[in-house]
This record gives sequence, structure tokens and C-alpha cells, in this order.
Amino acid sequence: MRQPAYRLSFTTGGLLRAEAVAIAGIMLSSNDAAQARDRAIAQNVVQQRTTASTVRMTREVLQRLAELPEAGVELVAHGSVDDSRHALWLAACLRYRFLRDFGREVVRDRYVTGRSLVTSEDFDTFWNLQSSWVDALRDAADSTRNKLRQNTFRMLRDAGMLSANGQVLPVHPTAAVSEVIAASDPTLLLSFPANDARVGGLAGASNGAR
Repeated sequence: MRQPAYRLSFTTGGLLRAEAVAIAGIMLSSNDAAQARDRAIAQNVVQQRTTASTVRMTREVLQRLAELPEAGVELVAHGSVDDSRHALWLAACLRYRFLRDFGREVVRDRYVTGRSLVTSEDFDTFWNLQSSWVDALRDAADSTRNKLRQNTFRMLRDAGMLSANGQVLPVHPTAAVSEVIAASDPTLLLSFPANDARVGGLAGASNGAR
């Protein structure tokens, strides 16, 4: 399986669902990625105040959406709120290995073991463990670590996987979302807070669809 790099550029913005819905629509109606980017920037669909911010935010959303197969982009653009945010969490996990691993090793682990609460201390413990072998984490400034902690929790709340007080909320991806996960990387089912039976059922359905 593809092992994505430990990129640490998701410092602001959360899941960016509203921006992603708008840009996904443009992607589906454009001939290529460059054209979609130019249209999104020209229309400032991310609603930023400066050109630099518009370019930066548009690029971030496009990079996440580019991780998804076309069916995933369709879900973001035209799916239900839950489908779109689950597809966007998948996109974020595909783009950012840190989120993929945190989702699996902390968020889902808390859920399946019945502890259900994820705290800032859990984030820091995970960071410290990963930094023993990931240079990007070990060398990151404290300010970067703080921003990533804040935005990781924001993204989880935006995705409907974490409550305001840090309680893990189980998710039930639809068949359409499950198919997109399977097409992208079936192991990413483990980055969603679902119990073993649910994950096993989704994995079985994904294998049967192939």
C-alpha cells in the first residue's frame, strides 16, 4: 500500500467542507485541474480577503480533493452532508499520513476500547511516539505542533467524529462512501471510528464489489 509522506501543512481551516463543495463542483465541470484552479481563484469560492489567501486556500482544497477518485469528488459536490464530510475526512487522511494514523491509532482505538474520550494529552502522546522515527515531527516548532493539534481536533469535529467535549462519535459510512474508501485504500476504513463488526462488514462489501 502507498505510504504517504508526513506532510504538516494542515495548520488552519478544519475540514473546509463549504470550500470543498464549491471547488468539487468546479472540478467536475472543468476539463483539467489547472482550469479548475484558475476558475476557483478567479471566483474566490473560498471567500478569502486577499489574493494570496485565496490562492493558498484553493490550492489546499484542490490537493485534498485530488486524492479522491471521481466518485469521491462527486460525493463531496452532490452527496449528503454526512457523505461529503466522510469523503473529505478520507481525502484528508490520504493527503496527510499524520491524520490517517491519528484516526486509526487514537480516535478509533478510543472508540473500540470504550474509553471514548480524546484529549490534548492523547495528541501529545501520539506526537511524541511518532516523533521518535518521523523527522518532520521531531523537528517541528512548538507553534506548528500547537496549530496542528488545534486543527486536528477541529477537523474531527467537522467530520462528525468528535463532540465539542472530545467524545468520540461513531460513524456509519454509507455504501457510496464505503466504495470510495475501498477504491482509494481499504485500510483507511480503520481511520474511522467504527467497531470491528462494522469495519469487517464494510471490508467484506468492498471485496465483494471488486
